[in-house]
Amino acid sequence: MAITSGPRSGPTRPRRASLLRRALSARGRSLEITRAGWLFILLTLAVGFAAINSGANLLHAIFGAQMALIVGSGILSESMVRRTVARRVTVGEIYAGQAGAMRVELTNVDPRVDVFSVSVEDDDRVATQDVCAPVFAVRIGAGRTLEVPATVTLSRRGRHLMPAAVVATRFPFGLFVKRRELPRGLPILVYPRVLATAIENAENPRADLGDAPQRRARVGEFFALRDYRDGDDLRRIHWPAVARLGRPVVREHEADGDREIILELGHGRTGDPVFEQQVEACASAAVASLTREAVAVGLRYGPDLLVAPGSGDEQRRRVLEALALVGDPE
Repeated sequence: MAITSGPRSGPTRPRRASLLRRALSARGRSLEITRAGWLFILLTLAVGFAAINSGANLLHAIFGAQMALIVGSGILSESMVRRTVARRVTVGEIYAGQAGAMRVELTNVDPRVDVFSVSVEDDDRVATQDVCAPVFAVRIGAGRTLEVPATVTLSRRGRHLMPAAVVATRFPFGLFVKRRELPRGLPILVYPRVLATAIENAENPRADLGDAPQRRARVGEFFALRDYRDGDDLRRIHWPAVARLGRPVVREHEADGDREIILELGHGRTGDPVFEQQVEACASAAVASLTREAVAVGLRYGPDLLVAPGSGDEQRRRVLEALALVGDPE
């Protein structure tokens, strides 16, 4: 048994489905005739025509065997795709325009019979810039589940569905490609693209933090108030605001030599190229800054403080999640 996966061959832009293939699509199924299948069909028609004209019993037997092979191929291929359940799951974080890790879980729901020669690939009838690497399983044992590593590339930040996909097989003779559509599943969160310079900046303490607008807080400089979090210095509590609001709040400022960086992002519209560049610059600056020690990073969207300053890996996720969803709808 061998399991393989690899990048999608050819151009990433899907080809237009033929009229014949669309005519052979129904109820989530589609059938495509391969080149070998067309040759075999033409040969079958030729044998049938010769059998009718000549009346030879041998030609009639050969024609019948060829027709049985075509019907049997359709029945077996339908059995393979019907008994295969596929599920695609992302592994780790997904960034826009960058290949992210995922796994494909292939399950044979029949506890008695193996499944042979099935693949999970993007549905090339759906036009999209998102791409998942196809995976292929030679054999799936009866009632067994296989996990196959793959990659997914989603072009835009935000919450998006996986590209439309199908379970496909050429089993048993390679005359036809039988496909069954897969459910799209739940949306996944795609972070903004992080530029390669962010990693270089993180490794170089003296490097610039990029083009993202930012403000650095100095000792005693006031930016805003935020709710008190466990571990905050009690000296930063703003008592007049506590009395007014009825809950503990602290000032945002640099204390004990630590730096706070407030990334500033102006209002914009999702999909606008200029706004998307600004979002990517903020994401890159946040990743570069939070990798360093003694640096707290916050995010302001217009006049609003979207993410209070903080540090560590959880803060990096909070900032990236906010940037993934920021922007007015198109």
